[in-house]
This record gives sequence, structure tokens and C-alpha cells, in this order.
Amino acid sequence: MEIVILLSVGFVAGALGGLLGIGGSVIMIPATALLLGWPFHLAQAVAMTVNPAVAVSATLKHQKNNNVSWHTTKVVLPVALICICIAAWYSNQVPSHYLEMLFGMFLIWVFIDQCKAVFGKGEADTHPEGSPSTLRSSVTGGATGTMAGLLGIGGGLIQVPLLNRLCGLPMKIAIGTSSSVMFITAIFGATVKDLSLPSCVDASGESLGLTAIDAILKALWLIPGALAGGFVGAWLTNKLPVKSIRVVFGLLVALASVKMLTNAFRELL
Repeated sequence: MEIVILLSVGFVAGALGGLLGIGGSVIMIPATALLLGWPFHLAQAVAMTVNPAVAVSATLKHQKNNNVSWHTTKVVLPVALICICIAAWYSNQVPSHYLEMLFGMFLIWVFIDQCKAVFGKGEADTHPEGSPSTLRSSVTGGATGTMAGLLGIGGGLIQVPLLNRLCGLPMKIAIGTSSSVMFITAIFGATVKDLSLPSCVDASGESLGLTAIDAILKALWLIPGALAGGFVGAWLTNKLPVKSIRVVFGLLVALASVKMLTNAFRELL
């Protein structure tokens, strides 16, 4: 039964990713933690292990369409790599209920972002003269890498708005550039997260007994569905009312946020 759920979750995550341009972790982490009852650290590690497989197809597609700013990538990537590795390692030293609380608050931000996409403009269309400054690109990389490592996500939901609004890249270029950065950072972040899983302990200080093999084996069941879902989602982009899909997705994210925050506060009390 778990295998069926993993294949289904992977497909839904990939399809929504292809349809809405969101990261699969936003679906995979709540689904595996809430539906399957996985330890939150394991849910994060599995999602991070799946992310590189999902990001590679998007990166190739955006490169083919000339939607990648390689100058920006060269500045953003080193900072993002350092930050995601440190944050991924540190996240395994943090009690799971604190991470669950942080992820629940992040889902609230995702809900607000989806509302903006439905009811407002939410993006900058103009590009300032010249390339983004080194400082702005570095800030983007640092913020993305840190939050991606702590939350166990690819980081696109954070990086795309920063590249668009802070660095001034047009939205299509921001999405493509984010994918190119995310493909590399996802590999390093997942590696650090998986290898440091044995250091995870529960609230009482007892080891959770998690290993990198646990994360990799479970991720292998998510990857086929995520890849297939990504192609289907991209195909459905011009065939479904995307705003309606965003509304449904936003409501699901809001419900997941409430559930995760409730669980986290219950463990704290």
C-alpha cells in the first residue's frame, strides 16, 4: 500500500510542478509525513533526494529555450551551495517539531503566493539595464540555499520571486535560472541531508535510527511518478484552467499547514 501511495504522491507532485511551476517537496513532504506517518526528517530527506531527478528535465528544457542567465547562475550558485549544505546538516540537529512548525509557516507563505498569482500581478516584467549586481545575486543564493536546506525543498518557490523582484530578471528567465541553480544545489543538499540522517534524534534524545539508504530506497518509488507527472503537468498547462488549479492547490496547502502546525504545537506542549 505504501508503494502505491508513493507512486501517486510522486505523480501528483510532478504534475503540479509541471502545471504550476512549483517544487515537488511542497507536496511530497506533507503527504509522506501526514499520510504515511514518516518522521519529518525522513520526509525531508526523501523529498530532497527526489528533487535532482525532477530538476534535470526542467533545466534541459529551459536551456533549450534560452531561458537561463548563466551570468546570474555563476554568482548565485556558489553561495547557494555553501548555505544549503550547512543548513541541510544543521536541520538534522534540530528537533522535528521545530522543523514541522517552520514548514507549516512556509506553507502559509505558499498559500499567500498562490493567492497573489490568482488575484494579483505578483511579478516584475521589466529588466534593469545590465546584469544583476553581485550583492543581489549573492543574497538570493544565500536566502535560497538556507531555506532549502532547512525546509528540505528545492527552493524554486523562494528563488524565482527573488530573481524576478530583487535581481530584476524577467519571469521566464528567473524560472530557467532557478532551475539551473536548483539542479546542482539539490544534489549537494540531498547528499548532506541523507548522510547526516544517523545523527537525528527524537525529543527525548533517542536516535531515530535513520540512514541514507532509507531515504534513497523510498525516493526510488517517488521518482518514476514525479517524472511522469512532470510531463503530464507540462502538457496540461494550456489545456486546464490554471487559476482554478491554483485555488484547489492553495486550499490543500492551507489544510496541510494547519495540520502540521497543530502537530508541532501538540509536541511542544
